[in-house]
Amino acid sequence: MDFELTPQMIDKIGFAMEDQKERFAVDVETGALAPASSLGAAPDERYVLLPRWGPAEGFHLMESFVTSLDNPAYREQLSRSLTMGKGVFRAFKDALKQSKEIEKLWFAYKERRLRGVIISWYNSNREARGLAKLPTEPEETDELVMSDFTFAWEVKGRAQAVIQLDRDAFFELFPSESPADLEKRFQEKRRELPEAGGASSPILIAETPAGELAGLVWGVISGRSVNIIQLAVSPGYRGAGLGEILLRQFLTAMRFRGMQRLVTELMGRSLRFSDFFQSVGFVAVAQVMECSLEQLPY
Repeated sequence: MDFELTPQMIDKIGFAMEDQKERFAVDVETGALAPASSLGAAPDERYVLLPRWGPAEGFHLMESFVTSLDNPAYREQLSRSLTMGKGVFRAFKDALKQSKEIEKLWFAYKERRLRGVIISWYNSNREARGLAKLPTEPEETDELVMSDFTFAWEVKGRAQAVIQLDRDAFFELFPSESPADLEKRFQEKRRELPEAGGASSPILIAETPAGELAGLVWGVISGRSVNIIQLAVSPGYRGAGLGEILLRQFLTAMRFRGMQRLVTELMGRSLRFSDFFQSVGFVAVAQVMECSLEQLPY
């Protein structure tokens, strides 16, 4: 492949690949595209067929996208659309339109995967001709999330939504406990804390383009340490990497403010996120164990 694989060329190839009426080939020297049917039974060696991208490939891509979603409601809704048989592609598009954020994630996911297929195909053909391959592109999760949400260090105008998300996330940690017990426990833990958003209680918020609260990370400063009180993502926006972006931004900001340590307590269901916190630099230093005296068998 002698032509340069520019972003514009990738878009051009991707558009041709999705043409379901004709398969295209590319001139390895100039990058010009031509319908395969116009090249005859034995096409010139200068032409190479583009990767095949038919209904089967499109369906597998939809399946992999649905599998990548953490949100059970959207995953179930999109999964149902994949069982529609002949009308599966239309059903999938209609299901996506139920949430603009999920639809945006789909288009970005599709573009990224299609670009990966094109670069792999391009490199395979270069390698076959003894040419150097292009470097593998890094994942763009951070850029994707940053472009889909607005981030702010304030609670103004969002206080009720912040309180509700904090409360819902806390309740979600202990699904087997009664609402009354959870409410009491939640109020006890929040009673002594400073109001979120103050000088000693920084909070980073993520909002959708429509102004809906999508996630938050909230900490309380003590000396040069910060205790992360809450890291929460609204159910409709999980699975996009938003929680990690919030946490990393929070860590960076606290470091610039001269903080030396961040601490967080994992409780209930949040214990399963131990590996996630370790992946961004946290180290387990203690383990708290609890025993319910009312449920002891002796």
